[in-house]
Amino acid sequence: MTDQTRAQLAAELADLHHRLGEAFFASRLRPLLETDLTVQQLRALALVQVDRDSTPQRLAEALGVSAATVSGILDRLTAAGMVVRTPDPDDGRVRRVTSTERGSEAIRRIVALEDDLPPDLLDLLDVDDLRALTQGTRALLEAARRLAP
Repeated sequence: MTDQTRAQLAAELADLHHRLGEAFFASRLRPLLETDLTVQQLRALALVQVDRDSTPQRLAEALGVSAATVSGILDRLTAAGMVVRTPDPDDGRVRRVTSTERGSEAIRRIVALEDDLPPDLLDLLDVDDLRALTQGTRALLEAARRLAP
């Protein structure tokens, strides 16, 4: 395969991916419209999810708000069962903030591209196309794993 062919295929795939995202755009917005979380709560929860383990100080810096504001945000997220605060094992004065399964699920539902493909959509594909799509998706997943830190 030439570099030009590879570039053309990559460009077509990117375009198709974008167009597929557009086809599912409205359904992706539904979880955001149905959440009771504020934007700041969503941002804090997303940061905790990305960091896997954070501190109130880190969240305050990243959100550009005061420690008191972060405390209120974390109080509401804790009450909703989305994060837990635990003492830092090295310094008991510091609290570690981690996402619960409920918090992780909320972020996945609202932010991540965790779309379940509608079964009726897949039923429209013939077996050869479904096999090719499955193989290509496996390759994308493997490449994403290699790319991720």
